Amino acid sequence: LITVASYGLYDNMDTLGLTSDSVLPHVRTDIIDYLKESRNFSIRRMQLNYYNQISKSLFYKLSGGIFESMFNGFGFEALYRPYSKNYGIGVDLWQVYQRDYNQMFTVRDYETITGHISYYYQEPKTNILLSLKGGRYLAKDSGFTFDVSRVFRSGLRVGGFFSLSDISEEEFGEGSFDKGFYFWIPVEMFTNRYFKRTFGWGLRPITRDGAQRL
Repeated sequence: LITVASYGLYDNMDTLGLTSDSVLPHVRTDIIDYLKESRNFSIRRMQLNYYNQISKSLFYKLSGGIFESMFNGFGFEALYRPYSKNYGIGVDLWQVYQRDYNQMFTVRDYETITGHISYYYQEPKTNILLSLKGGRYLAKDSGFTFDVSRVFRSGLRVGGFFSLSDISEEEFGEGSFDKGFYFWIPVEMFTNRYFKRTFGWGLRPITRDGAQRL
């Protein structure tokens, strides 16, 4: 996905002077620099994916390219999802490189390996999905993320999460630990035609560098 930013959207960006006070690698808190430097033209995502399955219950994906506005790299995901069962076990591992603020093809001098082991359980009566992910985050801290969400008949998904890692509250900074909520809304809610796509919206009380996943 190649994104061309609107001039008007960032007209007031130059007036922002907030700088990160994080003692961790700045994997998220340099967001103002990314917004300023990429306001005319930027590439948010551009990746290649290869999907396959080893058995009836075991699936995997290989990926490489620009994964998001701040990181590119390569890696894989695998999911064990037993047929007709309500649980799944996943693993993912990525070698990633921090992108330059202009969000083009160059990178900064920060790189890391990040990955998680995940457990999923879907409660069949309420359609509530629970997930627990444990592993290494982008700032090289380690810990776990707990997520709970519900999918409604319309396809709307609403959820919340929190993460704890092996850094102290002082190292994490304001907010003490990562937390937030989100919505995933199916496009077909707004039309009579069938669309598989969804769009999401989420909120964190404050963005910090601890417990941040790719």
